[in-house]
Amino acid sequence: MHCCAVLMSRIAASRTARPTTPSSTSPRTLSPSTFRACSFSLGSGWRNPSIDVMKSTVLLSILVFGLEGSEQLTVLNYNVFNSHRGGQSYADCVKWVNSIQPDIAGWQELVGWNEAKLKKFAVDWKHPYAATLKGGGYNIGLTSRTPIKVVARHQKGFWHGYLHCRTAGLDVIVCHLWPGGVRQQMGEANQLHDLVQRLYKEGRSVILMGDFNAHAASDKVWLDRQQPLLDRRSPRDAKKVEADRFIVGGKYTFPIMDRIFEAPLRDVVREQFGVRHPKPTYAQSLMLGSFPTRVLRHVAQPEEQRGFLERIDFILTTPDLAKRCVSAKVRRSPEVLESISDHYPVTAIFKK
Repeated sequence: MHCCAVLMSRIAASRTARPTTPSSTSPRTLSPSTFRACSFSLGSGWRNPSIDVMKSTVLLSILVFGLEGSEQLTVLNYNVFNSHRGGQSYADCVKWVNSIQPDIAGWQELVGWNEAKLKKFAVDWKHPYAATLKGGGYNIGLTSRTPIKVVARHQKGFWHGYLHCRTAGLDVIVCHLWPGGVRQQMGEANQLHDLVQRLYKEGRSVILMGDFNAHAASDKVWLDRQQPLLDRRSPRDAKKVEADRFIVGGKYTFPIMDRIFEAPLRDVVREQFGVRHPKPTYAQSLMLGSFPTRVLRHVAQPEEQRGFLERIDFILTTPDLAKRCVSAKVRRSPEVLESISDHYPVTAIFKK
C-alpha cells in the first residue's frame, strides 16, 4: 500500500505543478520501476495532462494487485496423461490452471505436442513463453509468464530426457524419468545430480521438477503400508535382474531419489507437509500421494484408491530457494483433478 500512497501524491502533484514545456511528457517524474509498472496500462495517456480520476483509480488497482502478486512466485508441475487424455480434459485443465495462476509450469506427457503447439495453447493459461524438449513424441515442456532461455535439451542417456531453461531468474529443469529398471534410472539420476551440483556451485538457484517414477525415503512409513500397490508391482518387478529391482524384501527402496537429493536438493512438498503434520497419521500421509487419480479403472472408488497411492511427482529446489518456500503441496482437490489426468498436480509458492 505504501507504493499507492506515493503514487497518489505524485498524481496530485502532477495536476498542480505539471510543467507546460515538452519535458512534461517525460516519465522521469516516476522511478523507472514505477513507470514500468504503469506504462503498459496507460501508454501515452499517462503523459497526457488531462488524465482523470478514473484512470488514476484503474492504475492504482493494477498496481495494488499486480505488485502484491509479484511478491510471490507460484510453480506448477503436472503430468497431463497423454496430452490431457487425448484432449478430452484439456478445457478442464486450463480452467483449473487459471484458478491457481502459476508463474512457471513444468509439463510431462505432452504427447504429440511440439514447441509451436505448446506456445499456441499456453496463451490459454496466460503464459506467453514456452519451450519443449523435442519436436514431438512423448514430450516435456515448460511455460512461463517471463521470457525463457533454453540452456539445454538433453536426451542422451535418458529414455525421455530433461529440459533445462532459465526464467524468472531461476534455473528450471523439467524431467521425466523412466520406470523400467534401477540401473537405467540411476544413470538418469546421476546426470541430474551432476547438473544440479554444478549449477549450485556456480551460485545458481535451481528448481528440478517432474515425474520421477521413483520414491523418497521420507515416505517409507506410509508407503510400506501400500500393500495393494506392492502386490500389483512385485510380480513384474521380480522378473527383472536383481540390479534393476525397485522392490526388495517386499518393500520399496529409495536409491534414485537419495542420489538426486545429494545434489543438494530439498523436497519442499515434504518439508511443508511436515510443518503442518509433525506426526502425521496414515490417512494424512496419503494426501502426499501424487499418483494415481481415480480416472484409472482399478482405483475408480476412493476405498480402492487408498492402497495404491504413491508419490512420484516432485518439485525440488536448492537450499536457498527452499528457505523462501511458503507453501508446497500435492493438489488433491477440487474434484475435477480426478479426471484431468492420472497424476495430481504439484505446486510450490516462493517469496521473491
